[in-house]
Amino acid sequence: MKAQLIGKNKKGFATLEILIAFAVIILCIGAVIMVVFGNQSVTVDSQTNNEAISKAQALLEQARANSRLDFNLVNPTNTTETSGSLTYTKTLDVTQADLFTKKVTATISWQTAGRTLSTIMSTLLTNPQAVGGGDTCSSVVSGRNWTNPQMTSYQLGADLLNDPSSDYLINAIDVYNKKMYIAANVTHGNNANTFFVFDVSTPTNPVFVSQIDNDTSVQSGLNAMRVFGNYAYAANATGSNFSNCTSGICGQLQVIDISTNPPKPKLKFKIPGVVGSSGKSIGTSIFYNNGYVYLGLAKVGAGSTNGEFNIIDVHDPLNPIFKGSYVVGNAVNAIFVKNGYAYIATANNENMTILDVSNPSNPVRLGGYTPPGGNNGESVYVVGNTAYLGRTFGSSEFNILNTTIPTAVSLLGSKDLPGNTASINGLIVRDYLAFLITGNDFQVWNISNPTNITQWATPVAFPNQGGGSSPGTATDCEGNYFFVGSLPSGNQKGYLSIIGPGP
Repeated sequence: MKAQLIGKNKKGFATLEILIAFAVIILCIGAVIMVVFGNQSVTVDSQTNNEAISKAQALLEQARANSRLDFNLVNPTNTTETSGSLTYTKTLDVTQADLFTKKVTATISWQTAGRTLSTIMSTLLTNPQAVGGGDTCSSVVSGRNWTNPQMTSYQLGADLLNDPSSDYLINAIDVYNKKMYIAANVTHGNNANTFFVFDVSTPTNPVFVSQIDNDTSVQSGLNAMRVFGNYAYAANATGSNFSNCTSGICGQLQVIDISTNPPKPKLKFKIPGVVGSSGKSIGTSIFYNNGYVYLGLAKVGAGSTNGEFNIIDVHDPLNPIFKGSYVVGNAVNAIFVKNGYAYIATANNENMTILDVSNPSNPVRLGGYTPPGGNNGESVYVVGNTAYLGRTFGSSEFNILNTTIPTAVSLLGSKDLPGNTASINGLIVRDYLAFLITGNDFQVWNISNPTNITQWATPVAFPNQGGGSSPGTATDCEGNYFFVGSLPSGNQKGYLSIIGPGP
C-alpha cells in the first residue's frame, strides 16, 4: 500500500515538472517574440525618424534659399505630406529675433501605433542687405491681431515740433533701427526746416531729436528719401530751371549726412542732359540698393537727352557718379529695385515697367503691365517674384502680378477698392497681408489667394480736422509698426500716425 502511494506521488511530480517546463518555454517564447517585435518596432521608428529628420532639414534648406532670394519670403507655413502609411505634419515656425534676424524652427510630427512622435530642428537666418539701411519691416504677422489695427496720431507741427503755425506736408518717411527720418514741404509758417529726425524706440511715442532746412535758398523741401549708413539720399523738390543751373547750386538728388546732430546737407547733384522748369524734371521718387541710387523725376522738359529714370553710383556718397538713364516719357511715381531689376510705377498707360539694371550704365526695358482703365501707377512693392501695384482711383486699384518671367508679366489677381478716394499712395506686403495707404485711410487685405482678395480689417481713417478727405502721403514700416503721413483737406496741417496690431 505504501509503495502504491509513493508511486502515485512520483507520477504527480512528473506531471508538475512537465507543466513547469511548458510555462518556462511559453515565457521564453513570449520574451523572444517581444524582443523580436520590439526590435522591429525600434527599427521602424528609427527609419521613420530618419525620414522626419530629412524632411525637417529640407524645410530649413527651403527657408534658407528663400531668405537669399528675399528675406520677406521667410514666413510660417503648415502643410501635410503622406509617405506610405504615414502622414507627416510639416510646420515651419518663424519668429523675429531682432530687426535683422529670424529664428526658424522646423517641426515634423506623425502618429504611429497610437503614439504621436515629432522631430524638431532650428536655425537662425539673417538679412545682411538691411544692415546699414533698408527694409526693417517684419514680414511675420502670425499671432498679431491685424483684424483690429490701432492708430496713434500726432500733428507734426503742433504736437511734435511745438510749431502750430506752420503747415507741414509729409512727403517721405524712412524708419531704420529705431530712428525715424521725415522729409517735408513747409509753408505758411515760421519754421523753414524740412528734414526731421525722431527717436522711435517706443514706436507710438516719437521723441524729437533734430531738424534742418535742406536748402535755405528755397521754400520747397524734399519729395522722397532713403537712408543708408551715415547718409540720407533725397529727391529734391526744388523747381529750379534745370536748363541753366549747375550741379551744386541745384540738383534733383541731395545727400544729407545723418551721422551728426543736427544732420548736415552735403551736396546736390544734377542729372546731366535734363532740362525743364516749372515743376518739370524735379526729383519725385528714390530707391537705394547696393551702392546705387535710383532716382525718378517728373516728366522732363523738351530737349532733354536723358530721361525720368536715372541711376547714380554712390559707393562714395560725397562723390556721386551718373551712370545711366531711361526715358519713361512721364513721371516716375515709385521705384522698387530687387535682384537686378527695377520696378517703376508711372503715369503711362503701362502703369508698371520692369527694367534690367544689372548694367547701371544701360538700363533696358524687359516688360511691364498695362491694366484696363485710365489709372496711373502710383506705388509698387515686390516680394520674391511677385509685384504689387497700387494705382490711382478708378478701377482695380490693387493688382498682384507674377514677374517670374519679366518679359511676360501676368496678372494673378486684382481688387477694386471700395470708396471714392481709393488711390493707393503707398503699400507694404507682409506674408499674406497687404497694407494699403489710400486717399483717406489705412486698409488691410488678405492676399493669400490672389484670385479672391478679401478685406482683413475695417479701414482706419486718417485724422481729419477740416472735413473732406485726408489722403495718406507717405509710409514706412519697422518691426510690427507702420508710420504714415497724411494731410487733411481744408487745413494743410500734416499728421504722423503710428499704426500697430490690436490687443
